[in-house]
Amino acid sequence: MIFLSMDRRIAVLIRLAGLALVSWSVVGASKDAPGTAGRGLVVTILFVLSVAGALIWIAQSDLDRPLGPDVALLAIAGGALVGASPNSAASAYVFVAVVSAGIRAGHVRAMQVTAVATLSLAVTVLIWDGGALGLLAYALGFVAAGLAASNVRQLRHQAEQAELLLAQSQRSQEEALRAARLEESTRIAREIHDVLAHSLAGLTLQLEATTALLENGADTETILTRVRRAHELAREGLRETRRAVGALRGDEPSTEEALATLTAAEATSLTIAGDASRLRGDTGRAVLRVVQESLTNVAKHAPGSEATIAITIGEGEIVVVIENRLTEVPVAVGPLAASGGGYGIAGMRERAEALGGTLAAGPTETGWRVELRIPSPDGARR
Repeated sequence: MIFLSMDRRIAVLIRLAGLALVSWSVVGASKDAPGTAGRGLVVTILFVLSVAGALIWIAQSDLDRPLGPDVALLAIAGGALVGASPNSAASAYVFVAVVSAGIRAGHVRAMQVTAVATLSLAVTVLIWDGGALGLLAYALGFVAAGLAASNVRQLRHQAEQAELLLAQSQRSQEEALRAARLEESTRIAREIHDVLAHSLAGLTLQLEATTALLENGADTETILTRVRRAHELAREGLRETRRAVGALRGDEPSTEEALATLTAAEATSLTIAGDASRLRGDTGRAVLRVVQESLTNVAKHAPGSEATIAITIGEGEIVVVIENRLTEVPVAVGPLAASGGGYGIAGMRERAEALGGTLAAGPTETGWRVELRIPSPDGARR
């Protein structure tokens, strides 16, 4: 059994040494040694066949190879040689055959090889009037060796299955970790996009307006007002960035206060119907970011239009509707409309789907409408 984990070349050398010792015991037997006539001739023939089978077995010893003529030679010739030369170690040939059958093919084939070897042994025992007790002892020994070898086969198979399951488990864990990293990367990218897109859009509008005022020779107070507004937008961007970092770390900001601050800065109408304490965690963050992104899109594509936000918080669902209505006097769309990577609506929809909700966005007769529907968290926070 030790040969299973041994280097092949070393195992071959050891097997050849074992074959030499067994062969020496047969050739040098004090009684019933190989000869050229009578029983000695039979021993010679059986000995040659057994050695031939052993050499084939040594040369092609592979656990995954099916049983071949080497095992049959060892079982038949070896079994007969045990009865013809009982004073030698010829039984080793049979044990090799039985053990090989058990390890390679299982207990059924091991018992078949045992039966063949025992029958061959019984023939020579009857011919030369050997002892029945010896025949029984050898038969029991062959059976025990075959069962032990088949147990080794089962243990080897179980070890291979365990290694396979372990490898599959490791692959599953790696895939889960990779998916978690991808999800976290997507979440971070979404947060960064929402914060920067909103802050930079407003800041860019103010800077463009300030540039236009300077080019048109506006008075100092008007220009200072625009500059102060740009400073306020920059500070608001920093606050939003800190809030996003806090959300990524697991902190839970007050969504209601953030919405009030956001809509006040944008001079946007906000109405909240229902229990505002339900706007927390991922739900509150999704509502805030959808409102923020929608207002950014209004500033990009419809500057000067009026926007309204209506949030309805029910027992089973939260509905957020953001609409903007174009003014009677159209406002020229500046280069800000072409800014961004085009991920705004896609990011909003990802947030909604991640919470089991939906998001619809599209034009209306008077402007644009965004509608978010997400499940409401169970119960209000105590």
